[in-house]
Amino acid sequence: MLGTFDRASKMLTLFTLETPDWGITELAEELGWSTSTTFDVASSLVAIGLLRKSGKRRYKVGWRVLELSHVLLGSSSLQTEARKQMEEFAAKYDNTMLLGVLAGRKVLFADKIMSRRVPPGTFSTPDGRFKAHCTAAGKVIRSHLSAEERQAVIDEHGLIPMTPKSIQTIDLLHEELELVKAQGHAYDFEEAIVGVGSVAAPIFDYLGIEVAALTIAAPIQQFERRLDSYRSEVVRAANQISRRLGHAS
Repeated sequence: MLGTFDRASKMLTLFTLETPDWGITELAEELGWSTSTTFDVASSLVAIGLLRKSGKRRYKVGWRVLELSHVLLGSSSLQTEARKQMEEFAAKYDNTMLLGVLAGRKVLFADKIMSRRVPPGTFSTPDGRFKAHCTAAGKVIRSHLSAEERQAVIDEHGLIPMTPKSIQTIDLLHEELELVKAQGHAYDFEEAIVGVGSVAAPIFDYLGIEVAALTIAAPIQQFERRLDSYRSEVVRAANQISRRLGHAS
């Protein structure tokens, strides 16, 4: 058992910002293992989500690593700094504030401040997660993925809608994600929950990596009336949280 962990650890340490993508032959040569042993270890890490296939016999860090990093951040500085901004806005407008992180291929709202205007349980699902393409937070997070990574999500999970207004075609989703990436925020007009609109902006850490998304949500009529002020507020708040996490710009 210890030998298995040791091999897995040695393989994972090779995946860095400078070398994020490896082939089986390259890994075997670097580690001094046979290709069959290398393939077996890589396959085991894929099975538990620590690695993922990015092409024919090529591998990248898996989504489980990102999820675990979000758990760590959510239990420390990210949630602490986000909570300050969320409480400030909630007190000012009495609106729902949500801190969204990527959990697998869906969005998990790691922290919530619920408005009295929104019925209890509105932002709840059986597993606590929402389909990323249906939420403002999910669009923001997915907009920073590569085209290959976006397509991998679609291939694995499809575009199952949450409401009749959810995005249901690949072309429309790609178009929306490119717009979100360019403008730095995303909207959800009743795409996740009927009667509710939201706007989200990205939160970056000191490395410039997007670690979460801050969301303001409100009843759709109110949301549309105050759209501009909500957008500017969520962008300001997300930028402030990012700066407190050490993000330079």
